Amino acid sequence: MSSQVSIARLLAPDRILAGLKAKTYRDAVVQLLDRLDAAGLISDRAAVEELVDAEIAAGALPTLGPHALLAHYRTDAVQELAVAIATSPRPFAFAPPKAAEAVFVVLILVPRSAARYYLKTLAGLSRLLRNPEVAEGLARATSPDEFLELVTQRDVVIRPELTVHDLMSRDVHSVSPEALLSEALHLMVRHRRRGLPVLSDNGEVLGMISEQEVLQHFLPQVLGGATREGEQPEIEDVEVRYAMQRSVMCLSEDQLISDVLGTMLTESVSQFPVVREGKLVGFLSRTDIIRKLLEHSV
Repeated sequence: MSSQVSIARLLAPDRILAGLKAKTYRDAVVQLLDRLDAAGLISDRAAVEELVDAEIAAGALPTLGPHALLAHYRTDAVQELAVAIATSPRPFAFAPPKAAEAVFVVLILVPRSAARYYLKTLAGLSRLLRNPEVAEGLARATSPDEFLELVTQRDVVIRPELTVHDLMSRDVHSVSPEALLSEALHLMVRHRRRGLPVLSDNGEVLGMISEQEVLQHFLPQVLGGATREGEQPEIEDVEVRYAMQRSVMCLSEDQLISDVLGTMLTESVSQFPVVREGKLVGFLSRTDIIRKLLEHSV
């Protein structure tokens, strides 16, 4: 998904069924399938209906908040995400007890390759329909055009997945392998970095030097040095090449932040060089993610 998409743009008038008349949940879903089928979005109607029947047989009908029943299926019978919605001014008689006030049936068909886009769409619809005032107005709509006008007024934008390129720092500080460890430490303190990439003359990432390596080298000397009272222990400095991590996990700019966060949690890694064609172009740390996500949410 390369650009922002709004809920209103996902819903065409022919995919909105205002004033649904259906006696059963299956009947409601089939009427919505008819809309998507007529729009030429379904390549294998029988396969989709099999999914509907299997869900009903399992006996656990999903909901999307207190006002909506949700029929959602991942299937190769569609080539793109398709959404249809049915409304009723009064709660559906066939709604389960956990959604006794449901006045919407939402049908989402999504190709297996579009899982992240589907989750974003689901979240957007949930935000829209969970608002009691909005839900009441949409349920009273007597035509698809009226429904869409209300959606547009309260529209929800589905933002694209954030990538490393969106959040990485481009003002990158680095050191050469010949730099002294003390120089790397001063850079980290000055620029509030917990680590720095170590670069070759042509910009390739050779390794990382972090607070951990600095402490491992200097701390034993500071704590264990035998000196006369009042004298400072003599500290042996070394070149970064002798202390740096040589096994470094680098990121590409197009990787998803959601995947990077998973790696941070499972691998206990908090910072990454970002490379393009083997050359350093940015840096991403846990702090960068937290700070910039907060900026996006304000």
